[in-house]
Order: sequence, then C-alpha cells, then structure tokens
Amino acid sequence: MRNTILVLSLWLLMSLALALDNRFVYPLGVVEDSQAYSIEVEAGTVLVRNEYQMWVYSTFNAWQPKLEGSFSSLHPIEDVNLQGSDYIYVSSHEPTNSITEIDSLNTYAKIFFVKTIIGDKMTREGSTLYVADRFRGIDIFDVGRGGGKDLIASFSEKWGIRDFTAEYPNLYALNDFGVVTVDISQQDFPLSIATNYQIADATHLVKSGEYLFVSAGKQLQVISVRNIDEPTLVAQIRLANEVQGMAIKDQRLFMALGKGGVKIFDISVPNRLLDINTFYPPHAAFDIDLENSYIYVAMGREGWMIYEYR
Repeated sequence: MRNTILVLSLWLLMSLALALDNRFVYPLGVVEDSQAYSIEVEAGTVLVRNEYQMWVYSTFNAWQPKLEGSFSSLHPIEDVNLQGSDYIYVSSHEPTNSITEIDSLNTYAKIFFVKTIIGDKMTREGSTLYVADRFRGIDIFDVGRGGGKDLIASFSEKWGIRDFTAEYPNLYALNDFGVVTVDISQQDFPLSIATNYQIADATHLVKSGEYLFVSAGKQLQVISVRNIDEPTLVAQIRLANEVQGMAIKDQRLFMALGKGGVKIFDISVPNRLLDINTFYPPHAAFDIDLENSYIYVAMGREGWMIYEYR
C-alpha cells in the first residue's frame, strides 16, 4: 500500500512538473491613449480599435510603441485586416462607409492606405483575402500587395459566419451551428466538403496542424480535421470565464478570458491539453495576438499591453 501511494505521489509530481511553463511572461508596458477591444499585429504594426475608431502603432521599440495614425469610421467596424505595414482592410455593412484619418499633428507618421469591404469577418493567407458576409456568403479576393482587390470567387454559405480561417487547400468556417470545411484548392470554385454540428453558440476558431480549437462561451473544444470528410471532437474543457479571443504559436494556445486574465495551454498533445500558465493584466483581457516573442493584450477602454514571453 505504501509503495502504491509513493508511486502515485511521484506520478502526480511528474505531471505537475510537466504542466509548468518553461517560459516566463515579462510585462513591457501599457499604451493608454486608445480603446482596444480588438487587437491585430502584422510585421511590427499593431492595430487596435473600438466600434468606430482604430489606432495604428509601430513597435520598432517594443518598450515604447509609437502612434502612427488614427482613423474614424462613420459606421460600425465589423473587422479589420492588416497587410504588411501599409494597407488596412476594414469590413463594414455600409457600402458607402468612409474611413477618415484623424489629424495627429505627427508629420513623421507613416502613411497607411485604407480599403473598405462589405462583410462581417475577414481572414487572409498571403495575398488572398477572404471576406465573410452574413447575407452573401464568402468572397475571395486577390489583393496582391494591397494596391487593390480582384474578386476571384464567391461561396454561398447559408448561415452567418462567426469566425473562420484559411490554410490552403482548405478554409474552416464557424457558422451559427458548427464548423464547415470548404475546399479552396481551386479558388475560383470553392466547395463545401464537411460539417460538424456538435457545437452550439461558438464564437472563436483558431487552427494548429490538424486540429481546430473552438470556443463557445466558457467551453473550449478541440476538433480533429485529420479526416477532412469527418471532423471529430477529441477534447473539451470547461473554463471559469468566457473566451474573448484566442491565438496560437509554438504549440501553445493563448486565451483572453476577460477578468480571468490570459491563460496558456500546451497543445502539443491536442486530446490532453495542459494548463501551464495564467497571468493577469491590470485590466480585463478582451483580445489577444502574438508576434515573435511578444504577447499583445487588448484591455478595452484602458488601452493595450505588451508582454515578452521567453
């Protein structure tokens, strides 16, 4: 009996040791001169926004991000997408919506080119921009280096798209009832090839390898798409707070959990996720993005924050 207890104790200690994060989170600074309910990072450029305004920063010096410009929108901004450090795509429901630059009196600021597109959600892979609209389905554009947009094809998805991602040769869309997998190997002829309707009220989707990570309120679900014709639920976790945003890098899943801070999971074994770290920004975490060794956390009216993770 004593030997059994000893073995179990050693096993528990080993499990806890494996669950510990071998990296540390270092706060670098808070940026308070904007409202960040959404955050997106691309090539050292950070774009944060609320419903009607967006702010663009450069992070050449991560300790002191520089405000490069700010833009206001006449109608609600549904989503944004950064391409490189020069072009910003903004989706809106209003075809005549115009995005106006706010005079920052900074004559040395960078020049950004803003393009408006009708839709609800956007995702991009290389020079291909995918725009989801709840009434028209998904439009596929070739945006090249950002100088314009050429419509390649439209895919009619009968239910509203809540989130989606593209990873050639497939696109994975989260609609009102679950996950839809679309074959985009021929971009001018997209084809729906699989569905998984085990998910209710899901809002966020990210992909790593052969697995989708889907959040629905306080639930996190892991879906295997190894067999593309039959997506399969392989894991499910109940969290203490609702998921506000997710990002993946280096086999780690980062989750913004509002007042629950930011939680980090080791996802190297997707059907056995390890909770390895939780840290708490000074305010609620509304969204999260990653680039290089940095974590960017949106904190709503309180601005946003950069952490180094190494």
